[in-house]
Amino acid sequence: MSGRNIITRELSDSIRQCLGRKVKLTLKVLVKVETRGDKTENRVLAFASCRLFVLTAKVPTRVDQHFHYLDIQGIESRKPNQLCLTVCDRVYTYYTTHEENSSHEVDTMVLSLCTALKNIFPSVPLTRHIIRKVEIQPPKRMQQLEELERATLGGTRDMGPCGGFSTQYMCMCDYHALPYREEVAWDVDTIYLSHDTRELYLHDFDYLEQKDLIPIISALEYNTWFRKLRASHSKLSHEAIERILHVVSKSLSLEEIYLDNIGAKAEFANKLSLALLSNSNIPLQKLDLSHNPLEDKGAIHISNPIGRQAKGLSHLNLSHCGLTGKGVNMLAHSLSVNKYMCQTLTFLNLAGNSLRDDVNNLYNFLAQPNTLKTLDLSATECAIDALFGALLRGCTSSLAQLILSRNSFGSKKSREMLPSFKQYFTSTLALKTLTFSQCKLPSDALKNVLLGLACNENISEVDLDLSSNHLGATGAQILESCIHGVRCLAALDISDNGLETQLGPVVAAISKNKSIKKLNIGRNLNSIKSKHVYHVMEAVVQMIQEEDCVLESLFINDSRLKTDLHNLLNALGSNHCLQNLDISGNYMGDSGARLLAKALQINSKLQFISYDRNNVTLQGYSDIAYALQSNYSVKFLPFPVHDAMLCMKTAPERTENIMRRIQDILYRNVSPMKYSNGQAFRLQQGFLLSSTQQQVDRLVLQTGEVVRTLRRSGSDLGGSNSLQWVEGLIADADNSKQLISHLHDVVLRRDDAGNPIETKLHQLSSDLYTVISNNLQDTVESMVRSAQDKCPNVLSEEKVVNDIRTACLAKSQLSYQLVESAIVEQAGSVILNKVNEVNLAVASTVSDRVIDEVVESLSKTCKNLQSGEGPRKRASTGTEMGGRERGSSESSTRSERSDTVSQGDDTTSQKSDPSPLATPQLPKRKSLHGRKLRPQSVVAESLDSVSELPSSCGQLQHLGKARPRRVKTRAPTRPMGRADLVEEDHDISEGVDTFFRPGSSTPTTPLISPDSENRTGSERGSIESLTRSDSLARSESDVTRDSPRPHTKSRDTEEEDEEEEEEVSLEEKSSHSVRSLIGRQANEGMAKRSPDMSARKASTSSSISYADDKSRSEEDGKEDSPPRKIAGLHKMGIGGNILAEMKKIQEKRTSFLPKDDEKDKEEKKESPSSNLLAGVRLRSTGLADSLMSPTNGFPRGSGGSKSPNCNRDSCIDTSGPSPSTKPVITALKPKPPPPLAPKPRPKSVSGGDRRSGVAPELLVLLDKRRSTLTTNQLEELEETWVDGERGEDSLCPPLHRQTSHKHVLATDLSLEDVVNV
Repeated sequence: MSGRNIITRELSDSIRQCLGRKVKLTLKVLVKVETRGDKTENRVLAFASCRLFVLTAKVPTRVDQHFHYLDIQGIESRKPNQLCLTVCDRVYTYYTTHEENSSHEVDTMVLSLCTALKNIFPSVPLTRHIIRKVEIQPPKRMQQLEELERATLGGTRDMGPCGGFSTQYMCMCDYHALPYREEVAWDVDTIYLSHDTRELYLHDFDYLEQKDLIPIISALEYNTWFRKLRASHSKLSHEAIERILHVVSKSLSLEEIYLDNIGAKAEFANKLSLALLSNSNIPLQKLDLSHNPLEDKGAIHISNPIGRQAKGLSHLNLSHCGLTGKGVNMLAHSLSVNKYMCQTLTFLNLAGNSLRDDVNNLYNFLAQPNTLKTLDLSATECAIDALFGALLRGCTSSLAQLILSRNSFGSKKSREMLPSFKQYFTSTLALKTLTFSQCKLPSDALKNVLLGLACNENISEVDLDLSSNHLGATGAQILESCIHGVRCLAALDISDNGLETQLGPVVAAISKNKSIKKLNIGRNLNSIKSKHVYHVMEAVVQMIQEEDCVLESLFINDSRLKTDLHNLLNALGSNHCLQNLDISGNYMGDSGARLLAKALQINSKLQFISYDRNNVTLQGYSDIAYALQSNYSVKFLPFPVHDAMLCMKTAPERTENIMRRIQDILYRNVSPMKYSNGQAFRLQQGFLLSSTQQQVDRLVLQTGEVVRTLRRSGSDLGGSNSLQWVEGLIADADNSKQLISHLHDVVLRRDDAGNPIETKLHQLSSDLYTVISNNLQDTVESMVRSAQDKCPNVLSEEKVVNDIRTACLAKSQLSYQLVESAIVEQAGSVILNKVNEVNLAVASTVSDRVIDEVVESLSKTCKNLQSGEGPRKRASTGTEMGGRERGSSESSTRSERSDTVSQGDDTTSQKSDPSPLATPQLPKRKSLHGRKLRPQSVVAESLDSVSELPSSCGQLQHLGKARPRRVKTRAPTRPMGRADLVEEDHDISEGVDTFFRPGSSTPTTPLISPDSENRTGSERGSIESLTRSDSLARSESDVTRDSPRPHTKSRDTEEEDEEEEEEVSLEEKSSHSVRSLIGRQANEGMAKRSPDMSARKASTSSSISYADDKSRSEEDGKEDSPPRKIAGLHKMGIGGNILAEMKKIQEKRTSFLPKDDEKDKEEKKESPSSNLLAGVRLRSTGLADSLMSPTNGFPRGSGGSKSPNCNRDSCIDTSGPSPSTKPVITALKPKPPPPLAPKPRPKSVSGGDRRSGVAPELLVLLDKRRSTLTTNQLEELEETWVDGERGEDSLCPPLHRQTSHKHVLATDLSLEDVVNV
């Protein structure tokens, strides 16, 4: 053999240098290539891992041409030394340099080429899929190639992680001349393999450029590991989409293709249909092209391959593709034509397409017997009435999820529902989810749905979604009447239906359905008024507090409950059923967070709580974090993003620390842990004792008192044995109060003696450890024997085998503590915790029943003893038992009624009385519902709500009367009647009383308002009616104007009118009690301040007191002393001659006072008519000594002048008119009331005139008489004003603007002195 026919060393070095050291060559062969005519040239064929290089046979060599193995379309060898390769439709022929009859080198080259392809794509047939044509003559030369095929397809060779994806990815990078990304290969070989993921998700590699996705997609072309390709929500380039289509046309393993929301249009649908038609071997089962604008044209293209799919589809999603009735009809026709679709299709989603037109083909397909499990036709505008006719015929056996949200029911012409609508719900056999959200569900449709499901006994655990249907009051009535009978429901969503006030009865009806475990009632209370929310929340609380409540999830989100959520939070502490709670979007604030924290400290059931969007600050989160430290059940609290963001702006570090504490506690709670049942027992004991202690003690006390009375009296009603039985009953009552603690001790003693459950768990862990150890030893022996079978030469020595066995046994040791921890601490914790819960339930049942029996027995026994009958022991005869059975229904009804009443009492008792006069009453025994409710917070109630008045009580009291009142600096805004001051000087006193507004006085000095709305009482001419009307006017002014109104957070501005009406009605109802309260306080004040005057009051105030006529006559000692009526006195204050009246009253009062000085009498005689007020005298208060006025004729040291403030009832003498004054009083004529005129602007309190607080009418009188006053008199009067303005310690009250003429009567100065000073 000459040197020209072999590859020299220099040529090999030159080839390595030309290709580079990174290219690994598997075979180098020297061949001849035909050039022109019969001439040939030598070439070198270099076979690399995935590419064939053709190089020159000269040194230095160069690459003449190269091509990828995947470009080879055919291999042909008709002669022993000939090799023909078809690459890109071009044929290249090579001849070996050896003998013509020798085929060794050609066979070697073909085998090397096929081996390289098999290394890259080990699980794909070579001769039919990768290389389309392989022809070698004679056929026996194909023997080696067939053996290679069988070896790779039989699985005897290692394919590498994920079916050799890394090698295939590298091959595709070489094929597309793109860089090889090692991180891609690592992610697939590590992450995907560890999760055993058969789905290639392009979103995992979206950080790369679009061109780098091309080899990743191409690697799936001959990969059999991945069965799913997902490119959802990705913006793919044109090249990437083309590679996806190419993979679809070549793949032999793709079963699921998800191409939703990639921007594909009708053209892509056409290419996809062609790719599917070209690859008849693709095992496609699921196709998702949703959210792509395919339109009807694209649907028509897709329907062609769907109708020809060999094995049918199980999942088809074409939602939101812009389809209409035309495209859907074509698609449904293809589904009907394919005979496999009725047996394979389980999921069909056409949501978001317009099916307004007739879609009879779709209805025909649904009417055929099929295996559909999920049908989604939401927002398709389809005729639901016609749809249910098809569903009734073909979809009753397997359809489990029916979604019809955002569709309309029927047309405007036909309002009646078809019979098939109700019949479907009655006859369905597999329904699990039914969604009618946002369908504007008619009342008839709602009724048919509920009644149909109620009649169906073949289904269970149904999830019914009726949200956002605006059911209103009509729908609420239907729900209330039907929902309790639908026993197949497991979840109910009635959120956003505008139920408002009707939600309470609906919740009460839902509570009777013991199959509903999940309830959503959110967004129903946004527009409800605040006063109605309370009743709805009471119904919710009562539902979750029932003993047989099975509700596990409650969603009451986005309801803006604010403080109305407090009742629910207070009920969570003792709740034993709820596991999931959503109270987000309720703006409960820190007060609600505090109540939630209190509930979490004792709750042991809640696992999930959503509480975002509640305006909770760091203080609230701190309370929750503290409460979670003692809670071991809560495992998931969604991060409150909205509220936490606001906290991060103010205190980021503190917010981070609190949130980290909460997350650490949740991580602790995830790990199984055994907790003691002592807390639960103590909690239950507190519930029982808190409501039982007082009632049982009261009954024991009453019964014991009756027994002692009977023993002292010697009566023998039932014999000594009966009394002994009663005493034993009393002893049982004392013991029953601590029964639950004794039951707890029983459980503890059993645990201390050795809990059989824990003993069995320890024994089980020991047995399990033995089984595990034996299993590991057997596994080691099996592995060693298998290794000896596979490698007998290496493991022929016994020493090596023993070393391997010893090392394996050391590695296979499992700790006993691990097994014990898994069995006793983890699984045992769950078991023991559940056992403790059962023990607690049993103890509570026993204790509660015994206490009920004790209370009933004591009540009956005490009643019988008091009525004179002997105590009756309970009979256990058949007659008695039969009577009990006959009365069971009646007793149950009574118990339910009593529970209702007790619940109402609990609600009332929770409302704290802010009045300091409130006295706590001994409550009756509360029901279990009330015992488990945490009372409302006094702080929260006083700040956020107004206490409601009780329905019935002995006396109503103004709750805000004792609060400090703001000093008034402005006049009232309501118009008042005024007298005309400029008509005549001699009639200056007319209308004076109308200028004196009711001033702010203490509750002990009730004043009469001249402009009171109860003027009719004075017109009747009775002094008593006048007094009552004045007191009522004053009380009403106190309640409505003087007392500050409690602040109330209203939901709507419309509530203000209703609240005002309610306040007016309450004031009218409470007028008598307020009037009596003010009168009693005034009398008590007088009794304390002036004993002498109180004694005088007994004889002079009989006609104006609040006592009845009989009491007044007895007090005066006269039988004929009815209430005296003075003619003309009712005209006082409405324009009559008030000065004459005041003079007559003063003359009557002077009979009880010492005689005046002669000097004073002479002054009066000298000028009888010079002063209009000369005849009016006022009572002395002891200031006569301090005044130096020469006109003051009051004696010093008067016994009746020691009280600076005098009550009107005790100061005015109304014993009757004297004969001399009767004509004057009778001559008084009534005048019409002055016209209403706007009040003048009030003067500034910061003015320089110290008399700015004096009534303007009085200033007019003073100015008119200023000329007659001396300088000393003016100075003394000013000193009197100054002393009155200094405070309460001053003896002379100031004549302020708000001082009425009744106040002037109660002062020490006479009106004459005031004018003459």
